[in-house]
Amino acid sequence: MDCYHCGTELVWGGDHDIEGEEEYDMVTNLSCPNCGSYVEVYRFNASVDAPKTKPLEEPSPTPDASWLDKNSE
Repeated sequence: MDCYHCGTELVWGGDHDIEGEEEYDMVTNLSCPNCGSYVEVYRFNASVDAPKTKPLEEPSPTPDASWLDKNSE
């Protein structure tokens, strides 16, 4: 994962279990060796009912995105 601010690859600092929190069960911390940014990524607790979401749809081809045009192969 790259730093949002400078684009440098983030360094993994570790994973930690979260107790006493229902929505998330783990947090991962990452840091940027270049600009010093710090990022925490929270993992959704799979034992809690996940929100209902619809599946992602493939984007439709556009004139400026020829790589998405299936007829150009």
